[in-house]
Amino acid sequence: MKTKVELICEYLNQFYRPEEWPTLLWQAEEWSRTQPLAGLRILDGTPMYRNTLGKYMALLAAGAELWVPARPAMPCDRAIFPLLEGFGIRQAPRGMDDFDMILDCSGQFRELHPRLGFAELTRTGAHRFEHTHYPVILADSGRIKRIETVLGTGEGFFRAMQQLGYTEMAGKELLIIGYGKVGRGVLHYALKHGMKPTVADVADVRDALPAQVPFVDANNGEALSRAIQNSWCTVTVTGHVAALRHVPHQADIAASETILANLGVEDEFGPHIPEARVLNRKHPLNFLLDEPTSMRFMETTMALHNACALELLTTDLPHRCMPPAPDVEERLLHIACTRGLIGDDVKQLQCDHENRADA
Repeated sequence: MKTKVELICEYLNQFYRPEEWPTLLWQAEEWSRTQPLAGLRILDGTPMYRNTLGKYMALLAAGAELWVPARPAMPCDRAIFPLLEGFGIRQAPRGMDDFDMILDCSGQFRELHPRLGFAELTRTGAHRFEHTHYPVILADSGRIKRIETVLGTGEGFFRAMQQLGYTEMAGKELLIIGYGKVGRGVLHYALKHGMKPTVADVADVRDALPAQVPFVDANNGEALSRAIQNSWCTVTVTGHVAALRHVPHQADIAASETILANLGVEDEFGPHIPEARVLNRKHPLNFLLDEPTSMRFMETTMALHNACALELLTTDLPHRCMPPAPDVEERLLHIACTRGLIGDDVKQLQCDHENRADA
């Protein structure tokens, strides 16, 4: 009889080539021999999509008793739920609080009491652990998360736009509001698509932009409002709730022909722009896809989040937020770049990081 790990691997092999998820495959193979999480009860709050099963596979290979929320607060693909029982993954009812560790996302389980601590997947969730009484390892603090947020989310934005029928983008004006990691990724792909992007931010990031990309000071409400209305599409990637709530002429923006989109976890447009006016009703645009972030860009982040579970086994960790161990990241990056499809993209990302300021 096949093991649960073998069943998941067999299922995912229908959709992905090995080079699309080399890090998770390596992790599962290694951990199946060492069983580093044997007997530990783990709750994993990663948004549940098909590629997330690869993350679960590695945790099961490590010997973990794996639970996922039965009623997830995060976006998910409900079609995955009927597969869980057959793969040996249990569903935790709301309020269940009997875990050794929690692999969290956006701090959704911060009120629970895991015996060994948390690993948090996102920057959005980090502030929710500021006054924690547990060790919290922040996967987002490391280099690997840049692959997902810069390359993966940027690529996902354009896949979602194309799925909605916006296939002709060359020469179109795109306003990117926010120039953190996700904003950089959107700009990277906008230039690849031959668009005419403009970046707006509350910080002066002109020195970090390619020479041909205009900049708008987002502190200047009038200038920002004009930029939105003059763009073919505006996408918000600020990371802040209702970041645009004080921008003037909101009724004019709502009435304009500008396509509005959000890539943040929260509603970044604010209450004055109707839900129906923003693609995917203000939810992150890439989450309308069956796979919001392509496996090749997501799998190394998921492997790092898993690896944080092993770090939580270390005794006497401080009760605060901390980055993942650099040597763990380096090993996973090496595997991803030498066995996978993303090596050239990661090299380009590194070049951009070295040649321009890191916003």
